[in-house]
Amino acid sequence: MFDFFIRRAEKHYPRAIYELVADCFAIAQCWESPFPAGPERGRHFERVFCEYCLRIGAPLSERPGSRTLNGERSSSGFQHESDAVIAWPDFVVHFELKYLSTELGKNELLIFNQKGLDFLATANSDLRRRPLYRVLLSGRLISEAARRFALLWGIIIVEPERLPLLLVHRLAGCTVPGLPLWATVLQDEIWDEVAQIISPAQRRLQRFVSRLSDGEPLVGDSRISRLLELYQLRFGDAAWEVLDNVEPHWIEERYNRLQLDSWT
Repeated sequence: MFDFFIRRAEKHYPRAIYELVADCFAIAQCWESPFPAGPERGRHFERVFCEYCLRIGAPLSERPGSRTLNGERSSSGFQHESDAVIAWPDFVVHFELKYLSTELGKNELLIFNQKGLDFLATANSDLRRRPLYRVLLSGRLISEAARRFALLWGIIIVEPERLPLLLVHRLAGCTVPGLPLWATVLQDEIWDEVAQIISPAQRRLQRFVSRLSDGEPLVGDSRISRLLELYQLRFGDAAWEVLDNVEPHWIEERYNRLQLDSWT
């Protein structure tokens, strides 16, 4: 899905983040657990994700149950669990992995966000200097409140049936043949706006502090609604339709290349 001509030269995100999120979307969309429900399904989901990281050679520094983030314990001393952490030399990705029987609510996002801030509060300059991206990978759809909270704090959401905003951003930076005219008009706006919202934890904290003195919201309600409804749903669905027309089985083929079913 990244073979279209690039029309925007700016690099808001590392290429590895786009590829990682695209793979995660394929997993969320296509992977089926052998367990119908219960805690074992969630644990199996975590094991499958770790196997995926090993297969692509991602530098997995923490696995499910770890009490650190890139080897660093929390500032508070709380024994926060990390589901997975991928630590590249230039940036770090902290994962929350969920496959619940019910809709994932905001409390899981509240806890996940606070974990990241608690780890960043340590005096470890090596951790602080590298952008810390946060990703929630869910095997089921999450609640609207959780999506809105995630945008406040720059957390990347990957769930079934909704093209992740980071991939919407990637496609907004491409010339996509067959994209409707109304969608092409939005591309530059999406390219700039998504990069302002989905950002490393350090940048969101800086933004939060700057908003304290001017009385403005971190992200206004109307802005969040535009991101979720116009960019992710309308533009995302239009781009997804184009991708399906170009290659009808692009998601399934991406998932099959990961060969996770053979391991499962």
